[in-house]
Amino acid sequence: MLLSCRNLKKSFGDRLVLNGINLDIRRGDRIGLVGRNGTGKTTLANILTGNLDYDEGSIITPRRKLNIGYLRQAETHPELLLNVLDNPVEVGGEFQRLASHLRISRIEEWSEERLKNLSGGEKTRMALARVWATYPDLVILDEPTNHLDYKGVDYLISELAHFQGTAIIISHDRYFLDRTVSQIMELENGTVRLYPGNYSAYREARQKERENQQHAFESQQKEQKKIEDAIAQLKSWSDKAHRESRQKAQGRKGGKEYFRKKAKKRDQAVKSQLKRLEKMRQEGVKRPQKELQVNFNLSAQEKGGRRLLEAADVSKAFDKLLLFKDSSFYVNRGEKVGIWGPNGCGKTTLLQAILGQEGLDNGEIFLSESARVAYVSQELPQGEKNSLRDLVRERTITEQKLTFQLLVNLGVPYDRLQIPLGDLSRGERMKIALGLAIMGDYDLLLLDEPTNHLDLFSREAFEESLVRFPGAILLVTHDRYLTEEVCDCLLVFEDHQVRRIEGNLEDYLAKKPPLKHHTDPDNTNREEDRLLLEAQISGVLSELSLRKPGEENYALLDQEYRELLQRRKDLG
Repeated sequence: MLLSCRNLKKSFGDRLVLNGINLDIRRGDRIGLVGRNGTGKTTLANILTGNLDYDEGSIITPRRKLNIGYLRQAETHPELLLNVLDNPVEVGGEFQRLASHLRISRIEEWSEERLKNLSGGEKTRMALARVWATYPDLVILDEPTNHLDYKGVDYLISELAHFQGTAIIISHDRYFLDRTVSQIMELENGTVRLYPGNYSAYREARQKERENQQHAFESQQKEQKKIEDAIAQLKSWSDKAHRESRQKAQGRKGGKEYFRKKAKKRDQAVKSQLKRLEKMRQEGVKRPQKELQVNFNLSAQEKGGRRLLEAADVSKAFDKLLLFKDSSFYVNRGEKVGIWGPNGCGKTTLLQAILGQEGLDNGEIFLSESARVAYVSQELPQGEKNSLRDLVRERTITEQKLTFQLLVNLGVPYDRLQIPLGDLSRGERMKIALGLAIMGDYDLLLLDEPTNHLDLFSREAFEESLVRFPGAILLVTHDRYLTEEVCDCLLVFEDHQVRRIEGNLEDYLAKKPPLKHHTDPDNTNREEDRLLLEAQISGVLSELSLRKPGEENYALLDQEYRELLQRRKDLG
């Protein structure tokens, strides 16, 4: 046993966040901590790391010293990063090795000004390198994939696969959780519940629980109907018995007492059934929360011609930084297109060029004149004085109701819908922007990292809405799971070109995409070998995530994984 929690409680004012947490954490555990925004996940992480006191309970560990590495959700304090320059141990050795794998090199030459102006991705990668370099017994990673592109995520998956210690991962990235954890800890209503397996296994178990609960609820409703019918019948008999006690008892010795006792038995039976019914209603199976179904105007994609957007030989660079060149592609009405590529390749710039907010160096982008376009940016406006109710006032009552329902399903309470947008959190503001875009009368949605600040449950509701949305979508996201579930084709940034790829992301990553201007057969074969290796590595990592060190086949899988990595290294 590495760590045990017993009856942990924590309140903030009159709000009880943790209500009797009981938890055993063992060496080698891979635990994914999930729950809706605001349920207390980060609070629990801060308590486990000693950064926050708890009100009641105890934390027990058999070790005299437990080395914990903690990646906070927002590593934004400049002093945490500037310390790197003052610590030659960190600048060299393990930290430098890890940082270089995360594409941060020669950090000892960085100026103080450079460190103060790190991007979100650089901050996350540097913080991760600092955590691993301490050789922790336990790592707690709070949203570690924030701002990481797919290369950074894959490297982190690799590091976790070889990490010998224990890991607790708070993440809204379903793809990442599926490949890194072997159990899910759900935090809800102040308590935790453990589920074996990765995130997909957890969702399957939760869905099965919901179906069983629905079945039990329906059976209970039938039983309640029987009880209600029995009560009605007993009341009828009771009323009749009372009448008979007055009418038939006249002229009969002892008749009045006989019919009165008969009536009382009926009354007692009614009371007994009423008590049974009340207990069933109070303590019985509750109806599962109804999943929202959004109704869209399915005629949206029938208006206008088939071709919605077309780019012809477009190029864009900023000074010496080339983003893309000589790129041509198209988007048809109703298509859901994922925009895929590493950080800094020009995905957001492309969206801005489509909107006319950013000029091109060469080429043209044609957007249908009839197209109604909505854009949800990573950077949302602040300080707005209008509330959501103000923004939807001109819509029909039905449209307003559907919009409010969608936002509640995304995790925005009704009482927040009449607060000025400028006074809401970034997460709430993002959800409202998404709700307005999805429920608007648009032909094309341009979405730039829309799932930032959304918890897992909100992401699933959002994903279902995108799947059902009848118009076209251009989706920029590092959420691989979302891309695979929603998008049926891709615009891929590769070798400074934007290329349209038919099929979903899984298909693209599993096989070699078509190459242009390849004349060297050795290079072609090497590229094919590399892509095959990547697919094999992903499969082995998926298997490793479901096993713990010491379990059957773990050593064989681990050895296979190391051999595949070496083969990839040998390919260069």
